[in-house]
Amino acid sequence: MFHVHSPQSLHQPHATSTGAIIELEDLCFAYEQTPVLRHIDLSVAPGECVVLMGDNGSGKSTLLRVLCGLLFAQRGSYRLGGQEVSEATMRDTRFSKGLHQRVGFVFQDSDSQLFCASVADEIAFGPQQMGLSQQEVERRVSDVCQLLEIDHLRARAPYTLSGGEKKRVAIACVLSMNPDVYCFDEPLAGLDAKSRSWLLGLLKHLKTVGKTLVIATHDQSLADEVADFFAYMGEFHGYEDRPHVHINE
Repeated sequence: MFHVHSPQSLHQPHATSTGAIIELEDLCFAYEQTPVLRHIDLSVAPGECVVLMGDNGSGKSTLLRVLCGLLFAQRGSYRLGGQEVSEATMRDTRFSKGLHQRVGFVFQDSDSQLFCASVADEIAFGPQQMGLSQQEVERRVSDVCQLLEIDHLRARAPYTLSGGEKKRVAIACVLSMNPDVYCFDEPLAGLDAKSRSWLLGLLKHLKTVGKTLVIATHDQSLADEVADFFAYMGEFHGYEDRPHVHINE
């Protein structure tokens, strides 16, 4: 499980609003002519954990990409902390950097987000893009390596790591940015029992320190452990006696 106490600097929020941090209103998205997200209304408060559950192809991963500014609503709106996130607003470099600092995305396939020559370079990349001083970058790299117990991997090339080690490094890259919102796509996929237990502990830790979590998963045991409410997507129906919403129907 997850027992390390992380530095306070990794948990300072970027906003103090008590309103919704994520607001989706009538949001639609299609790949070419194929609708994937249909008239989605969803609101998530700071510090909440919403678990997206649905069959393959129900739009879970696409919705996460919208939240992270990788895809954009073609109808309706997405607001983060009251600010609209759109293709137009993301053309502003300052706004784009701010969004990528506030919303972190851990991909299902860690290989798709690891590309630097070493683990240390990988973790440093995001803070460097934010224009932080070299001293601050080095401090953040040191802090997250200690937190995730990967100090011994700092000089390793990511492609030489095991699946569980790659997942830790991918999470370290996001954690080094100190986001308010963490988006996870199938976080337990492909992990052994020890790594699954560790990651579940980390998710609970992030909740404890007030981070907002949006998790797409098929893993019911994970969902049961961390969800404040469920967003059932498409034709999927789960617990009707637990807090939930139906979206993308």
